[in-house]
Amino acid sequence: MLFTITEIRNENNIILVSGETLTGRIKGIWKADALSPAVGESYQIELDFGITDRNMININPSAKDTSTEILNDRVSFTALCESINEIYFLRFSFDGLEMLEIEHDDFTIKEGDFLTFEKPFAEIAIYPY
Repeated sequence: MLFTITEIRNENNIILVSGETLTGRIKGIWKADALSPAVGESYQIELDFGITDRNMININPSAKDTSTEILNDRVSFTALCESINEIYFLRFSFDGLEMLEIEHDDFTIKEGDFLTFEKPFAEIAIYPY
């Protein structure tokens, strides 16, 4: 997913970056020692949400599209469950496909469902490549 950095903050030796994607704004921890973030630069990224428990995810039947939004100290995500093959593949945009491996799965999530979840910034890892 293409991510353009709009803000960089260093808190207790942790680099927090905020930026824009095709689906909205994201903020999380920059996870690349060899690649320094720069405001205004764009990077292809992968995300790690740290979600393992099914109870952290809601099926959102009223959602019509994907989105990411910063809400206070959290990021709200809405994604389309594109496919399931032992792990869940979540589509955010044409260039944004992320994976979730869910423990305690109750198998109520189906392909084509929109899923919504929120995570604090400190639990969202941003991996540029």
